[in-house]
Parts: sequence; C-alpha cells; structure tokens
Amino acid sequence: MTVIPRRRRLLSAGLLVPVAGLLPSFSDAATERLPGLSARHAYVGNLDQTLLAIDADRPVQIASISKLISAWVVLSAELSLNETIRIEQVDVVSSEHTRSSLPVGSRWRREQLLEWLVVASDNRAAAALARTFPGGWEAFRYAMRALMTQMQLFSFDFGDAAGLSPVNQASARDLGVLLVTLAQIPYFQSLSRKTMVGGKLNVNRFAHDRSVSLLAGKTGFTSLAGFCLAEAEEFGGRVVAMVVLNASDREARARDMKRLRSFARERLDNV
Repeated sequence: MTVIPRRRRLLSAGLLVPVAGLLPSFSDAATERLPGLSARHAYVGNLDQTLLAIDADRPVQIASISKLISAWVVLSAELSLNETIRIEQVDVVSSEHTRSSLPVGSRWRREQLLEWLVVASDNRAAAALARTFPGGWEAFRYAMRALMTQMQLFSFDFGDAAGLSPVNQASARDLGVLLVTLAQIPYFQSLSRKTMVGGKLNVNRFAHDRSVSLLAGKTGFTSLAGFCLAEAEEFGGRVVAMVVLNASDREARARDMKRLRSFARERLDNV
C-alpha cells in the first residue's frame, strides 16, 4: 500500500492508527454526476484516495453531521463520562427550542448525553455538552477548530455544537477524511451502529440495516443544508467513506447513499 501524505500526517499526529484494508491507490477519479443522484455534493474515497468527487471541495452547511466532531471533542478532552449533567433552560435556548427528549431539570451522565447526541441527534444534548465543557462554548468551539486544523481539514467551521448554525460547514471531501478516521475508533463504531437510545430510534436508517457494514456515520438536515449523510463502511476489509450533502429530501438522501455504495462496490470489485 502506498502511504499518502495526508495519511502520514494523521499517523504522526496520533489521529489515525495503522490499519489494513485501506483503498488501493487510484488516480483522482471521476467527477461526473452519477445518474439519479440528487445531492449537490458527493464524495467516495479514503483519505486522499478518491473514487468519486462531485463538487466535493466546496464548504457547505453540514447540519447535524457536526455532532460527530462535538462527540470527538468531548472524548478527546478525556472528561469523566460518569459525571452527571443537569439540563438547563439555557440549553433549550441554545438549541433554538428544537424538540428534545431531555426535559429541563433532568440529569444525565455525560456518556448518556453522547448517546443522545449521536444516535438520536438531540440538539439539547449538544448544547449541554458544550456548556459544561471546561471553558464553556468558546473553549468548545476552539477545540472543534483545533481538532480539524490538526488534521489539516481547513474547510470546517462551527457556530454551535449541534449543527443548527449556518456557520457549521465543511467540504464533502474533508468529511470523508473525518469519517475514515472516526471509523477506526471503537467508540464511534459502537455508537454509530447503536439502534436506539431511550426509546428513540437511531436517525440513520442504515444503522438498522445489517447488510451494511457501518463503521461510523451521521445524518443531518436544516433548510439551508438540505438532507445530508456521511458514512464510513467496510467493503471486503476496505474502509470507504461516502458523503451525500444537500440531497433533495429524506428518501432521496437514502437513495443517493445506496447509489454511492453500489458505485464503491463496483469499483472495488474491479481492482
């Protein structure tokens, strides 16, 4: 396997562990729009190795995919996962009064809030995790930006921990790199495949599909971002990231991901 520059940087920074099963080396691949794809931005690949890129370098809104970075910030800070956090009224305001399963005054362990964050995409959980981070939201945002800068993923920016802010942006290609990295962390593998938390189903339908070898993933939606989905999956021992941004609706987002999955499988079968 040829070691590419970005992979070397991630390894040296301690953000990536050596694993077998990465993609073989491809030339910068097809940029044509796949038939039937509704997403305005799409990416299929592994680190700097690209199978497909459709307007994949433009920073655009990523909505709740941001929650993956929020979870990583909490884990990277090595805060106690058993610490109890009380939901406050300020968390309701910070999450723009969006629907939540976490009532004001309820208490949750930090580990439970991470589950609500990633599995159920609860915006109030994101607000509470950022508020109780040492130094509060400003320190949390600094940590989010620092993680992405360390990975040299410069398209990212953040306006909140949940992804409601239009400031939360990234390119499809950089999201692919992020997902490949998170796919190598057992915690994210487990959390992304968890089918339910507190009676609420995982918002990613592919977490419920046992024919999909999901390693990491997150959905997202706002009116500006459209319907988004970023995943890393395993194909015959190979890790592949697939990103759909600004699909037209929820069903189109799922169809787009299935199309990217079929495309990846076909390309890899021909290697």
